[in-house]
Amino acid sequence: MAFTDEQNEQIRKDLIREARRCGITIGMRKTSVEQLTNSVGISKGSFYKFFDSKELLFFAVLEDIHTECFAAAQKSLQENTALLPTDRAAAAILAACRWLAETKAFVFIENDADFLLHRLPEEVKTAHYHDDEAHIRALLEGGGLQPKGGMALAAATVRGLILTVSHQEQIGALYPQVLETLVRGACRELFE
Repeated sequence: MAFTDEQNEQIRKDLIREARRCGITIGMRKTSVEQLTNSVGISKGSFYKFFDSKELLFFAVLEDIHTECFAAAQKSLQENTALLPTDRAAAAILAACRWLAETKAFVFIENDADFLLHRLPEEVKTAHYHDDEAHIRALLEGGGLQPKGGMALAAATVRGLILTVSHQEQIGALYPQVLETLVRGACRELFE
């Protein structure tokens, strides 16, 4: 069956949305192509018109998660230009952490991202994948934030702070205050 351009675009979006839902709820490894195609109402054979493999679909999910997470931080930086660099950086990191927690995207990242990246063809990773450090570096530079100690230390610190999202259950009810304390302390150290 041939789809219109509009239908192709919608089916692609639906597959990504469903893969993301599955990635968060049951994981990439337990998700089958058949399950995805049944959910969006296309044949299994039609799936391969949109993605060459299940891994490439989940890679699109990973790219969307990165894009949306960093967009939350970018939006915060743009909305808080009047704040001191320390407070701007803290607000941006907290915005990214809140986005990850609210969407539960960290579940997919923690459980499947490394596995997925090892299964992708090298040329796909080379052409499309930029690690967190590159995104964080671009975000800080774009926001005019110059960390003392250098960009590598700042990027690694931000990455470490974002990883706390996956430990919020272990930290418990105090997680929001713990995160705020860690982020604000790190930002004072990096940007004051």
